[in-house]
Amino acid sequence: MSLRPRTLSRTFVAVGVLVAAAAGTAAPAAAAAPKPSSVEKDVAQLEREFQDLVQVPGVASVLRDSKPLIESPIFKPGREAEGEPGAIPGCTPGALISQFEKLQASLTEVEQRAASVVDGLNNLYASVVANDKSPQVFGTDGQYTPRATAAIEKLRGFWDIESWNIQLVAYKGTDAASPEKMKETFARGFAPERAAAAGALASKVVHEVPALQGGRNPLLSANAFAAPPGSAGGKRILLGDGLLDLVGQDGFGDVSVEGVLGHEYGHHVDFAHDNSPSDESGEMGPDAYAGYFLAHAKGAAWDARTQQEFGYLSASIGDCEHSHGTPAQRKAAGTWGAQQALKQDNPNKIVSSATVIEKFQKEYPKLMKSRA
Repeated sequence: MSLRPRTLSRTFVAVGVLVAAAAGTAAPAAAAAPKPSSVEKDVAQLEREFQDLVQVPGVASVLRDSKPLIESPIFKPGREAEGEPGAIPGCTPGALISQFEKLQASLTEVEQRAASVVDGLNNLYASVVANDKSPQVFGTDGQYTPRATAAIEKLRGFWDIESWNIQLVAYKGTDAASPEKMKETFARGFAPERAAAAGALASKVVHEVPALQGGRNPLLSANAFAAPPGSAGGKRILLGDGLLDLVGQDGFGDVSVEGVLGHEYGHHVDFAHDNSPSDESGEMGPDAYAGYFLAHAKGAAWDARTQQEFGYLSASIGDCEHSHGTPAQRKAAGTWGAQQALKQDNPNKIVSSATVIEKFQKEYPKLMKSRA
């Protein structure tokens, strides 16, 4: 993902007098463009600081290589379902994607820019600075912490990959409100004095733009990410407060934590086997692995109703950009994974991760034909 700040226009209309030939009187002078407000200046400066930070090789790779649950609409303002290169005709984005875009559309241009750069800083803090050596709090008010802790332990014991070093870290919209946390983030690329100033500026922007709600606007952490081996912060999963809040509002609270973590852990299953496809199978595969884990007797052991709810959750985060899979394709992938667990002769046998990947790759062309 990338963030490209849009500089404010500094084109001014020259003040002059136009002679009205017929009336012989002077027309009113054209007004100069309004000067940027102090908030606009702060947002623009924070964008410049962020752009400089992400030029640092280790930091740049974090944003480039991590695998997001959703192709973030926050970093792509104004995206439309149709009419853009790569868009799928007749496809309607999932409900959650549409919800994100409506929330973003309700913001002014300056608020959108502020949300985008603050989201990027929150992502970097969770990706590079934070770690699970300190207690992690999941959910805006910590309400998802017990479920997240239980789910990651279950996943570590289920899949046959190296798991002890996969950290689960909270991705919080309020992190950028802390000048200390932001100082640590900017210190990854800046000298101490500049890092402190940039950290203070980030906190100032979070508090001076009312729409950001002091960091509690869900747009500031509306995603989840898997960071591969070799990342600056090591192997990890980031679980966003904003994503969980919005998924809960859409009625998927019962399956949100386990479903999202199942998908992100699925990326680590792929990482362990050096499986990094660039097409939709790179996201639909983790959907399928999550479905297998969630339905399996030795996994989450969800019942039929909850498995169906996970299918609808998967559909809600489908896109129409040949990126992560359409709503129908993502739902089909998760459902296929669940069926692999339910149809086993021995319901207690856990098929090896390599075998699950191989089976999915064979099924993938059929899943891509899913339309409903």
